[in-house]
Amino acid sequence: MNATIFTFIILAAIGLPIGGFVLLLLLDFFEREFDYLQLENKRIKLEKELQKMEYLQLNQQIQPHFLFNSLNAMLSLGRLGRTVEVVEAMEEFSQFLRYKYKDKDALVPFFLELEYTKHYISIQQLRFGRNLQVSYLIDQYAEQTLLPPYILQSFVENAFKHGLERKSGEKLLHIELKRYGNWVRLSVKDNGPDEKPEQEEKSGVGLANIRKRLKLIYDLRTSVKLGRIDAFTIVTAEWPYSPGGNGK
Repeated sequence: MNATIFTFIILAAIGLPIGGFVLLLLLDFFEREFDYLQLENKRIKLEKELQKMEYLQLNQQIQPHFLFNSLNAMLSLGRLGRTVEVVEAMEEFSQFLRYKYKDKDALVPFFLELEYTKHYISIQQLRFGRNLQVSYLIDQYAEQTLLPPYILQSFVENAFKHGLERKSGEKLLHIELKRYGNWVRLSVKDNGPDEKPEQEEKSGVGLANIRKRLKLIYDLRTSVKLGRIDAFTIVTAEWPYSPGGNGK
């Protein structure tokens, strides 16, 4: 009995310091892990803030181009003495400005983007009259999808600046949105002159900007392409379907 007690005392004397040492090692390990997780969380938050700042900056880069192009279109009407059309164009322009300063969201539903892009198209219709024909093919199952603002607007602006404004006679503009499972595809095509796509992209407004914004939101699962098919220049964008509003 005494030997057993003695053995227990010996083992306790040896084991307690070892156990305490192991416990200290475990505490140090978990403390380091906790500090690492805190630093990692701070890094992730910082990256998100930087991405948000970059995204907002990219949004701001797009907007001056629309203002300039709209004012230029109205100026063209004024030089021709078409005062009635100038007034109507200013009304359309004011409606778009209302959207610009009202909507501060990072993403907007497509149907809302389309509604306000139509104000810009209306200005161009006043400018070109019957020569401009605009058509739409909008998938009702896709129009609720969210997207960064001013994407459609930028595509339409480029269609006029690099194509339709340089073409005499009939001017055709077609806007199409389709859903393919969990993806949506937006395409805008025009029958402007056969300018080389790579030259148009270099001088175009917003295509690189749009690529960056889509990438920031959806990582690498996006694409923006510009090309020529038959007599039409076509620009397309694809991104994951993400519903965020009620269509009309």
